[in-house]
Amino acid sequence: MRPDLPETYYLDNVLTLFEHVSRVYSDILEPAQVEFLAAFDGLDPDAQKLCIRLLNRSHEWFRASKLNYREIASIEDALTELARAGFIALDGEIDYPTLLSVFTKAELLACAGNRSGLDKLRRGELEAALLESDDDACFEALIDSDTLIQVLRRDDYQICQMLFFGNLNQSMTDFVLRDLGLYQFENYVIDHDHRPYRSRFEIQQHWLLYQLEALFQLADVSDPAQLQEIRDLIPRDIEAHAPAHRKCERLRYEIARQYERLGELDTALELYRQCQLAPSRERIARIQDKLGNHCQALDECLRIVDRPLGEDEIQFACMFATRLAKRHRFELPRRVEKSHVDHQPEIVELELAQHDSVEVAVAEYYDALDNADSCHYLENSLFNGVLGLLIWDVVFAPLPGAFFNPFQYRPGDFYTPDFCRNRSHLLAQTWDSISGNADIRRIVRKRWQQKFGMMNPLVNWQHLNLEIIEVALERIDFAHWRAVFDRILRDLRNNRAGFPDLVHFPPSGGYCLIEVKGPGDSLQKNQRRWMQYFYEHAIPHRLARVTWRNS
Repeated sequence: MRPDLPETYYLDNVLTLFEHVSRVYSDILEPAQVEFLAAFDGLDPDAQKLCIRLLNRSHEWFRASKLNYREIASIEDALTELARAGFIALDGEIDYPTLLSVFTKAELLACAGNRSGLDKLRRGELEAALLESDDDACFEALIDSDTLIQVLRRDDYQICQMLFFGNLNQSMTDFVLRDLGLYQFENYVIDHDHRPYRSRFEIQQHWLLYQLEALFQLADVSDPAQLQEIRDLIPRDIEAHAPAHRKCERLRYEIARQYERLGELDTALELYRQCQLAPSRERIARIQDKLGNHCQALDECLRIVDRPLGEDEIQFACMFATRLAKRHRFELPRRVEKSHVDHQPEIVELELAQHDSVEVAVAEYYDALDNADSCHYLENSLFNGVLGLLIWDVVFAPLPGAFFNPFQYRPGDFYTPDFCRNRSHLLAQTWDSISGNADIRRIVRKRWQQKFGMMNPLVNWQHLNLEIIEVALERIDFAHWRAVFDRILRDLRNNRAGFPDLVHFPPSGGYCLIEVKGPGDSLQKNQRRWMQYFYEHAIPHRLARVTWRNS
């Protein structure tokens, strides 16, 4: 079924994007972007439509005869206006490989005069043969056969997209999903006081990093000299709050990882030490061990244990430190032993009839056992969902830099340690207002009615309903809710996942969280960490291990 959208929806959405950029960032835009926006605003509607059609496509060169957009009255007039305004160039200089790429194989063969054997070549082989033939007459004939269009000002357009989305990974599809009613977003403030980019310099830094990332992807990463060239261009003065900070850290990490693969371990160590991403310290410990610096490797693990950036990092540090201690007869500090994940959950062995879903099969087993609808396949949705409803106002608090555009289901710092740190006073107010399950129920009911269907990074509306939440609030101790919430918030990126598949509410009362594993499956690291935590906080849990009954 064709989406019920206006024919010019794509232009309407871009105009919204441009209006947002002008309103929020007009005082810190480069003159080139200011002129770009003003020039676009001065175009006739048809020229605007064609301009966006071309800018939204990935190629730089097009042929006029191949452009066919029924909502544009005159393609020719639109092209003339765009060329006059500097958005495109008509019949400009084009290199031969690019020229060949805009024609079909049949057109290339016709231009070559159907020389013997060319029709049997694949597309790439045909282009190579034509380039090697150095037949200027053929290339000139191609150039004269059509009006060639070169798209200009793509950088200005992409910078506007970067300012709107905060990245170049998202696309105008977000507008379409909103317009179709598939996504509903919370309202929050984005203005001069709350904008993520605070200066022209921050915009320049972020744009530079996208260029360096593209350069890294095109570079010969087996050549240390090329890596060094990119590495030297990475800014060293990006502030932690800046939108470009995390991209800078990722690029530095990827370059360090490549140096490590090439055996340039000293250079890799130097870069890892400059990087604040969690995997960097793991790589440092591994490299130190590889270099024979076992004491330094152990010291790095201890630094992680003392100040972990996430629970996956501390799990590595404990495991690696234990291995180093055994192998080299080091004394293992007590704090490492205490942090080690060693809990073995209760295991229930089940032999069940073959089923498409092992989780559903176990849920049905417990339902039949209880003669009731008592076991629910909720996985990560229950505790995350209740938490998301409780801290809804915290998630969407209008902090400066938290939101780039109206289509975000989470703030930009949601997966960083800064999320809780920057909202500590708001979280404290939330917890101060909750003293038991009755308070949770009151808040959750209200939020469910007010916010149902709105995007939230913690709430999965499709896999949760208010009735199940009500039962859970009757059965699960308040202390258990708070303990689980505390751990989720400790590391939102990793601890939102790894929950047991099922929640069982037996008729006799209470509850139990059940992780299900089918034949050949085993517990993952994040699942083991959750079960260790359940054990430490007396939260009922078990592992159901399933084998299929022979028919």
